[in-house]
Amino acid sequence: MSATGEYKKKVKDELKDRERKLILKHKFETRITSVKQGKQAFAAGDFVTAIRRYTEYLETIAEVNKLSGIYDVKPEHFHKTKDMTEQLMLSHLYYELAKVYDATGKFQEDVTKCLDQFVIFSVNQPFQVVNSEMARKHLNKFKFRNHAAFQTAYQEIFVKSRKCYVATQCFGETHPTTEHLRLFKSWLLTVPGGQTFVSSYYRFSQPLVAWLDKHPHAARCFNLLMKPCLQWFSTGPASRILSK
Repeated sequence: MSATGEYKKKVKDELKDRERKLILKHKFETRITSVKQGKQAFAAGDFVTAIRRYTEYLETIAEVNKLSGIYDVKPEHFHKTKDMTEQLMLSHLYYELAKVYDATGKFQEDVTKCLDQFVIFSVNQPFQVVNSEMARKHLNKFKFRNHAAFQTAYQEIFVKSRKCYVATQCFGETHPTTEHLRLFKSWLLTVPGGQTFVSSYYRFSQPLVAWLDKHPHAARCFNLLMKPCLQWFSTGPASRILSK
């Protein structure tokens, strides 16, 4: 190829790349419109359009992050705090898409993949309790075609979670008392009524710890009161239960 030909090819490739970037920029800026259109279509029973619009949004997110597909999107691709709203929307979109696929009676593999993504974007996130409550209410309200998959996703949000908000507030993430109380929480999930108790604990403890983070003096008083109680429970009743 001549120098002129190489130059023309280079210019052509640069123009194509610039056009691709402009198109992606427009898609990213209008991604919320795709979500709204998907929700409207789903509410109207137009599942084909709902799938198309939800997928458009997810494909845009994947392309922006230079990922090969919509199931490769992970929380680590986002800023923990700045992109919190985007991550919450992603978790809900994967859940909504799972519902759409389930409603069609087809694409059962995609139902599972979407629910897996819902779990990934829910576990140990600030909105974990919100998502788990949403899933629980839907399980009680609807009879999904693949009901077991939705039930499993709901349960995994608790089982895979390492959060123990009150213990972490008092001792930190890696303290032996925190680790021991996590084991006790895992045991609770295996006994009748345990899942309900853990759910109630999350509803209470997460906003409490968030409030304490904003009020350091109250947090110090809380820690002074709670540390001895948690240590006693961890080495006493919890140890006896777990050793059986």
